[in-house]
Amino acid sequence: MDENTRKWYGVAAAIIVIFVAVAWYFSAHRNAVAPSENSTATTTTATTTGQTGSVQTGVPNNSGYPAPSLDRPYTPPSNLPTEIQAQSKKAVADAVTQLKIDPNHLAYWLQLAIYRKGAGDYVGAEEVWLYCTKVWPTDPISFENLADLYAYHLKQPAKAVEYWNKAIPLDKPNSIRLYLALATFQSINMSDKAAARTTLEAGLKANPGNKDIQNALNNL
Repeated sequence: MDENTRKWYGVAAAIIVIFVAVAWYFSAHRNAVAPSENSTATTTTATTTGQTGSVQTGVPNNSGYPAPSLDRPYTPPSNLPTEIQAQSKKAVADAVTQLKIDPNHLAYWLQLAIYRKGAGDYVGAEEVWLYCTKVWPTDPISFENLADLYAYHLKQPAKAVEYWNKAIPLDKPNSIRLYLALATFQSINMSDKAAARTTLEAGLKANPGNKDIQNALNNL
């Protein structure tokens, strides 16, 4: 296989991953809305990084947390085919349009964040996911995405571990993959097999007899 063919396969794989993720996020969270002003949230400020600001049009967010700016520029990766770049721009524009009409839909925020990440705008993706953890604190997806972002892109291992540990109790009974992801990161990227063992033991305690966790523990 020549070099150009390898590059094309790499780009194609990246495209598939991005679009499958967006489709899944959107279908799973199309109707998710932010808590109302009567929700039990007690904090009134958002912890976000990068450019932030209020939504300029549409229904105001009643959660008490300021939303990230929807006017942050988006530039798709230049190595993508022109058609895919156009589709990405349209997907981002559609999400922004919907959020300016009504910023209280989780699905569109997730769509915006995954495209920002795919374009290498890690700070932009981070601020959206952080915002989502504040407004939708019981939904595990943003916590998990932040863990991955901190682990493999922003290179902040302590934050990665923190957000995996926050995601795990929110994703019951589907948290097995999160235990495995965290333990893999601890063992390989952090060279901390003791921490990985602790994570897997906790995972096995929460999921007695699970073969995947037991195998990972045996292979440490």
